[in-house]
Formats: sequence, C-alpha cells, structure tokens
Amino acid sequence: MATKLKTTVLAALRSLLRPVVRMMLKHGVMHREFAEMAKSVYVEVARKEYGLRGRPTNISRTALLTGLDRKEVTRIKQSLEADDPTVDFVARQDRISRLLAGWHTDSDYLDDDDRPVLLAEDGPAPSFNDLVKRYGGDVPAITILRELKRIDAVEAESNGQFRATRRNYRPTDADHDAINRSASVLADIGDTVTHNLYHDAKELTRFERRASNSRIPRSAVPEYRDFIYRESQAFLERVDEWLAEHEDSETDPNIDKVLRLGLGMYWIQTDAAEGGRS
Repeated sequence: MATKLKTTVLAALRSLLRPVVRMMLKHGVMHREFAEMAKSVYVEVARKEYGLRGRPTNISRTALLTGLDRKEVTRIKQSLEADDPTVDFVARQDRISRLLAGWHTDSDYLDDDDRPVLLAEDGPAPSFNDLVKRYGGDVPAITILRELKRIDAVEAESNGQFRATRRNYRPTDADHDAINRSASVLADIGDTVTHNLYHDAKELTRFERRASNSRIPRSAVPEYRDFIYRESQAFLERVDEWLAEHEDSETDPNIDKVLRLGLGMYWIQTDAAEGGRS
C-alpha cells in the first residue's frame, strides 16, 4: 500500500512540476540549479514540520528524512539562515492589495456614488499619504505610489491628484514581481491542497473546488472569458470588502493572533488532445 501511494505521489509531482519547469526553462534555469534548490526545500520543510516537541528537526533526523548526508544538511541549513526574498514581496503585495481595497471600500475615500475619490499626494484625509498611513503599514508613501504607477493602478490627473484605475494588485507580465506573484499563487494553492490531504482530525478543511467540462467548443471561449472576468471580479471585490471589515488594524502583525487570510481564483484550460485534464 505504501509503495502504491508513493508511486501515486510521484505521478502527481510530475504533473504539478510541468508548469514550474515551463517557467524555469523560459528563464534559463538549468537542471543542476533546480536540483540544488530542491535539496534546500527538502531540508527547510523537514526541519520546520517534522521536529519533535515543537523544536526544529535536528541534523541527524533531517538527514534520515531527506536522504541527504549530515554534512550536506548542515551546509544547506546554514545557507537557509539568509532571509527568503519572497517574504518581503508577499508582505508588500498584501500591503498594496489592502491599500487598493481601502481606497475602494473606505467611506472616507469614496464619493457619493461609492467610487474612489481623486487624491492629492499630501494633506489630511482624504489624501494619498493618509491612505498609506491607514493601509500601507510602515512602507513609505512614495514607495507605494511609485509601485502603483509602475503597475498602472493609478493615473495622475492634470491637477496633480491621483485616480485609482485598478482595485487588485497585478504586476505587469514577466517582470520580477509578476514571477514572484506567480510563485506565491502556486504556493497558496499547494498549501491548501496539502492541508486538505494531511490535516489532523481537529482541523477543518479549506475551501478548494473547481468546475470544468471537457466538451466545450473553442468558439465559446470569448463568451466564457467575459462571464468569468465579470463574475469573478465581482465576487473577489465582495471578499475584499469582508476582509477589510474584519481587519484588526490595531494588532501588531508579528503577534500570533493575526494571520494572512484570503481567496484565490484561477482559469482552467487544456486541449482535448491532453486527455481533458483540468
């Protein structure tokens, strides 16, 4: 039974690695670099999630779990002590998402038709600097404004005020942030799927569903696109509003009582020649 499950896991791994390898080949990541990174992830997960009595897994047990020798585990452990560059990206992405959500839901920043008002950069509320103080954490206002301009989420008016043109954080295609965001999306999906597979009896499952059909004519894609973008955006905006209403703005983000909570949605499309996989 254990052997059959391991074979199934390896087949699943092969499937989920295809989009990852596609990304790596696109950017010239060689197999040797991937193999080195994979060893690092093995050690990281083994140390964090397989320790005893709440402590990190020791070197010997990590070596046993991963199949790496103790010297290699020690080397990788030391290299992991450096900060993970994706952590800052995820935190920044969340801050900008919160700020855009606030601009679209906070009554102080809405006009009589519940649309985001134009904001001057400085001054009391409503102003961009005040918006950043409310929703941007400790990131300087000029840094967030620069990023919003870069991703075309704001437009400068002739009078020097700024207009919100987008509600969600979405980097431009194929830049550094777009790649980091893609990785964080895959990680979020993977965390939910593996939680549902392996959670203990005291934990609840996390919502993960999909709807697909393998007999849709290609001519229906434009209509489907309009439907999905319209309905999905409307639903995500309601999720945004719920999160904004329940946010604990007074709590230090380093305290255990707060966590990152949200919902992701993604498009499914494969050719019939691929067996209708979805």
